[in-house]
Amino acid sequence: MFRYCCIFLAVHCVFGGNLVEVLQANGESRLVQYATACGLADTILGGTFTIFAPTNAAFDALGTEQELLSDKTVLTTILLYHLTNGVIRSTDAKNELTVESVAGLKVRFNIYEHNNAVTVEGAKISKFDLDASNGIVHVIDKVMIPPTGGVVDLVSGNKDLSTLLSLVQKANITGIIQSDPLTVFAPTNAAFSRLSSNVLNRLNSDTALLKEVLEYHLVPHTEYSPGLYNREYLRTLDAKRDVIRLSVSGRGVSVNSYGHVITADIPATNGVVHLIDHVLVPLRYWRTFGFGK
Repeated sequence: MFRYCCIFLAVHCVFGGNLVEVLQANGESRLVQYATACGLADTILGGTFTIFAPTNAAFDALGTEQELLSDKTVLTTILLYHLTNGVIRSTDAKNELTVESVAGLKVRFNIYEHNNAVTVEGAKISKFDLDASNGIVHVIDKVMIPPTGGVVDLVSGNKDLSTLLSLVQKANITGIIQSDPLTVFAPTNAAFSRLSSNVLNRLNSDTALLKEVLEYHLVPHTEYSPGLYNREYLRTLDAKRDVIRLSVSGRGVSVNSYGHVITADIPATNGVVHLIDHVLVPLRYWRTFGFGK
């Protein structure tokens, strides 16, 4: 629970000012600068909001001032995605809670008790409950990018996932990857090309087997990278609820020792997608595919 996590995390409070003043006092000058440039300062002062405030370093990692201000329409949507109406305190939230942002898209909380990490759309909250006269601020370590759709939309729109898309359609599991919440370890086209022709032929000729293998890449809750840890086991959606094993180090994240996360934390409205460079196969099917010989 969020309350449990907050026992171990510092709760910071700044009193006596409005949201803009609290942001300035806490050092979130980039957010104030970009909100002012997009004409949002009056909006922030005109209501009661919860703001998930990226640090200056988070904005700098996203792009230069010139780059971010080059399209104020896009920047405005991003900024409004960091605001929700009303006050959401640390004690109000729970794992997988979604709240609607002022941009009209939902923002998801995740709580990872093993390392006391709390995230919103994968951005780790570093400071909680900065009180203002017209709301509250939680400081986060990266800029949240609004998702463009669900997992199905994401897979359909990524040319590097066209093989996965065709196999998902063949196995008739499109409905399953629309479930919420969901984490997908998505093999790229190159990952599927690593399989032998015999294995690919077997998958294409046996729909039930294909469904099992694809569902082995699906985890029925949201696992952003701040919540992953070394030697973690995640239970999947295949028929036997087989587990995948994670290895986390300074070199990145690997899955079952042979698959590697090459792009992490791609947000979707119903969860998150991580791109991987190998197709994952449950151990019980290794003999079927001739693995390990």
